[in-house]
Amino acid sequence: MKRTRLGRTNLEISRIVFGSMGRRPSSTGDRIRVIHAAIDAGTTTIDTAPLYDFGEVEEIVGQAIRGRREGVEILSKVGLRWDGDHGDILFQFTDESGVRRAVRRDSRPTAIRSDVEEGLRRLGTDRIELCQIHHPDPTVPIEESLGELDRLVCEGKILEIGVSNFSDHELDSTLGQLSRGSSPLSLASDQLHYSLLTQDQASTIRPLARQHGFGLLAYSPLEAGALTDAMLTPERFNAATRKRSVHFRPENAHAIQTALRESVEPIAARHEASVTQICLAWLLHQENVDGVIAGASSVEQVIAHAAVSELRLEPEEVESIGLRFAGVRIDPMAGQDWRARVDHFLGRARRKLGRILRGG
Repeated sequence: MKRTRLGRTNLEISRIVFGSMGRRPSSTGDRIRVIHAAIDAGTTTIDTAPLYDFGEVEEIVGQAIRGRREGVEILSKVGLRWDGDHGDILFQFTDESGVRRAVRRDSRPTAIRSDVEEGLRRLGTDRIELCQIHHPDPTVPIEESLGELDRLVCEGKILEIGVSNFSDHELDSTLGQLSRGSSPLSLASDQLHYSLLTQDQASTIRPLARQHGFGLLAYSPLEAGALTDAMLTPERFNAATRKRSVHFRPENAHAIQTALRESVEPIAARHEASVTQICLAWLLHQENVDGVIAGASSVEQVIAHAAVSELRLEPEEVESIGLRFAGVRIDPMAGQDWRARVDHFLGRARRKLGRILRGG
């Protein structure tokens, strides 16, 4: 497994990062076996968060790394709480008892400290290598959040700091605040949704990464299976799959399948690799991308993912794949009637207006 320094820090990570957020029900034992297989294959960097299964995933990761801690890097997050009524609602859910609850953005210093200290307990460790603000919190000044992260760094509970899901404007504000601070705290990384289907979202972030020297961590690189070999067998798409992801709805799926067959399959054959591996490798060839976060539900998957760091694509291969997918347009409202489309448009307009009013 190839390794690299994250941004300009001294923190070294595996280029493929194990994404611990499980999407399929499985036993604790199975999940631990998969994590062990990932570590054995060289994927020693594990991405997790308090939010994942509301603390349960951290406990599973803690069990998996017991006795292996010195050879593992933990990337975790703070700033999303589900046990209070402070902050903007990110999403709502119904818990096991049937009670409707909300996950809220909460980056107050007290919430950040709670997330870190509770996470350390669940993980069974005394430090987190990278602590990221999971989502921007418009109700809390960024300097307050950074101040608490700085204190946690001074206490040795976290080693480096990063952010996740921040827009270029929010990153600008964060970087400006760090440059004005009195501590040597700097931004190690930005974790963002980055795949062949979301190239535009990264285009405004990469110049900032280049200028300020922070690394990029790409999550959802395979779009829940839409950029894998499975996408080329449409008979596997049932109603539940189409409901789970807009990418699997017929009109979108056809566009993705065509692009995979035209641009990725020939290159995969040339390298004796899978379509999945080429889609991951394409990201590792992008500027400032230090790590790609890939989840896995089997030992076979983690071994295949680990091998991606050794794949070397030719510059023209990288360019041709990127250009072909830049022309793929995903309809986020595929299969929806005009009322749903109007609601979607108005919702986007309200969110955009909110960002403008907040100066972002």
